[in-house]
Amino acid sequence: MGNTKSRVELSEAILALIEKQRIQTGDGTLGADIEQVIIESQFRELEDEILEDPGAIEPWLIRRRRTEN
Repeated sequence: MGNTKSRVELSEAILALIEKQRIQTGDGTLGADIEQVIIESQFRELEDEILEDPGAIEPWLIRRRRTEN
């Protein structure tokens, strides 16, 4: 869990820096690709953790196929 927490905190810091740069430059699209990769990565990690140990929510889980772009 500690490793997951560290990755989430790092991602949060990177996203905050991107937002700060957007405000400073006035460019709302600055870092959009990096932001998208970070968010998708966080969702993938969360999904993997849930599927690995679903606990009480297991009856409601539906497996989906990932589309690789």
